[in-house]
Amino acid sequence: MKIAVIIIHYGQLSTTRTCLLALRNKLSTHQLILINNTSYDVAELLKIIPGTKLIDNQTNLGFAKAVNQGVALASSDPEVGAYLLMNNDLSFSFGSLDLLAKTFLSKPACGIVSPVLHHHQALYDWGGKYNKWTGMVKHRNFEQKPKTILTVDHVAGAAMLVKREVVDNIGLLDERFFLYYEDLDYCLRAAKAGFSIHINPEIVAEHAVSTSSNALTRTLSQWRSHIVFVAKYLPLTAFPTAILVDILFYPLITFKSLFVK
Repeated sequence: MKIAVIIIHYGQLSTTRTCLLALRNKLSTHQLILINNTSYDVAELLKIIPGTKLIDNQTNLGFAKAVNQGVALASSDPEVGAYLLMNNDLSFSFGSLDLLAKTFLSKPACGIVSPVLHHHQALYDWGGKYNKWTGMVKHRNFEQKPKTILTVDHVAGAAMLVKREVVDNIGLLDERFFLYYEDLDYCLRAAKAGFSIHINPEIVAEHAVSTSSNALTRTLSQWRSHIVFVAKYLPLTAFPTAILVDILFYPLITFKSLFVK
């Protein structure tokens, strides 16, 4: 199965350069699509992996819209069977893209699969559990990675392999989510369409966690997107708990983020 790897460049060139240098030996015959969401010249990045396709936006269009551009471009190649959404602060430390794609064979209902994310070289991400009363997802993180393939409600868009059949069935990411919650929205839509979502521990990806933006920007983006998510998904009976999140939790996190670079 041919995979189109979609990476959005935002933030420092050095971050994306490090990502591409690490990916170069993992890409094999798969396709790389680089999307520039900055006004800077990224010509030097195109030299790292021959054949890289560039979408040069010259401005920040947001995560969902940029990913959709990449998927649309990749879809013109009939050989592409899956799309890997990959953060530019991520690198694979164990396993391969082909091994990740084989999850679709071992789990026929699988529509989305992620490697185990290893955050800050500390905790392993075991996937997320969705709370329909708050409109939030909580991820389990442990010092050891899981031993078997997990079925979960949510995997992060930082490293999400999506089968082409899923896109054909449910469409692209919802561009109302500028940043954050678009991955949860997509996982819920895929599950509703009958696809399962998994984490495969045979593949491990090191994740530096949002190095392209500061803490305040990330928190405000999460806050805005949560409001969009609540309006889209939650019934009126869940609004009281969801509103508490928006008037208590996010303001507190925003205040804390003022003191974090």
